Amino acid sequence: MYEEYWELSKKPFQNTPDHEFLYLSSEHEEALMRMRYAVQECLGAAMLSGVFGCGKTMLVWALLAELGENYKSAVVSNPALDATELLREICYQFGIKEDLPHNKTDLMHLIDRILRNNINDGKDTVVIIDEAHLIGDMMVFEELRLLLNLHLKDRFLLTLILVGQPELEEKITNNKQLSQRIAIKYHLDRLNKEDTKNYIYHRLKVAGRTEAIFNEETIGAIFEVSGGIPRRINHICAMSLVIGFGRKVKTIDASIVKEAAESLVG
Repeated sequence: MYEEYWELSKKPFQNTPDHEFLYLSSEHEEALMRMRYAVQECLGAAMLSGVFGCGKTMLVWALLAELGENYKSAVVSNPALDATELLREICYQFGIKEDLPHNKTDLMHLIDRILRNNINDGKDTVVIIDEAHLIGDMMVFEELRLLLNLHLKDRFLLTLILVGQPELEEKITNNKQLSQRIAIKYHLDRLNKEDTKNYIYHRLKVAGRTEAIFNEETIGAIFEVSGGIPRRINHICAMSLVIGFGRKVKTIDASIVKEAAESLVG
């Protein structure tokens, strides 16, 4: 709609996990490094928590893109399931889509075979549970813990990564046996003002824009109304570009940012 007007090759502020737009603040870089380390060293389990909209899912997909063909992965994006349904979903994400067992024991045997077949094919396995804070049945966490019992003499057969909002930490803490299995934890926070500026400029650059659209004052306004949360920054910047396009302005000022933010809240 507004790409040509703003000299953009694509929309820069879509809230989709397109890792091409990934901006690595020092915290995001640390989070990615820790997850990468957990997977490459076969540490068994890791947890990434963070406030809503801070870029956790984007990091997950960036990690998977890095790992490449030497890994098989299953990503569960909606884990609000019972234990049996979750195991079936993991199998489904591994490509087993027909004749799935309904019994938990049979499902665990099937997953064990999948993991061993991956090892025999020279591939490691990653299971990622996104939005894991949505898990309401504590038996689901118990089944996830039992997945970590699938191992060889000297290594785990998979790396389990749990990703979710801050309340995930409490749920994991309440399952001491699972908590003790998590080798790496990291909490991802919102961006500071400098990272907010760099985040906006980075996404515009990826979308083909080299000249400034948002000045320093405007960046400050965006930081204030977004709280430094990337998802909110995207919403506000995208709406600001729409408003600016409609008014045929050359740059976005703080008044447009304020109007954009108010229209989104409303």
